[in-house]
Amino acid sequence: MKAVNFLFISGLLSMPLVMGTAVEAKADLIVCSSASEKAYVAKAWYSEDSWVASGWTHVEPGECETILIGDMRRVPTYIYAADNEWRPWELQNRKTAIFCLRQSSFKIVDADGSCSYNMLPKTFYQVVSGEYDYRLNLR
Repeated sequence: MKAVNFLFISGLLSMPLVMGTAVEAKADLIVCSSASEKAYVAKAWYSEDSWVASGWTHVEPGECETILIGDMRRVPTYIYAADNEWRPWELQNRKTAIFCLRQSSFKIVDADGSCSYNMLPKTFYQVVSGEYDYRLNLR
């Protein structure tokens, strides 16, 4: 009986270690809007030796949407946000980079190169995450 109790207790003591290593760290990018109009958000990130840009995620007033799922701590990430008149939000005191986008749904590989037909060069703003999910609020 003592052997069974010992195995049971030692199994319980080792569970947090096993559970702790099984959970993958992540830091998603979440964009919220406290503006009065809908926001349209595109993102650009570095993947497999090239910059990829894609869009659009719609963020309703007073709502939040996850823009990028994964570990942002390891992936440089930029966003571009505009209202329904295509007026961009300017995010102060952030690094910027120019990436190509389209006004319709898109995914562009090598988005930091020359923009071809139907693409527009736009200023994206860098978003840097800490240890946890990064929440950006558009006002």
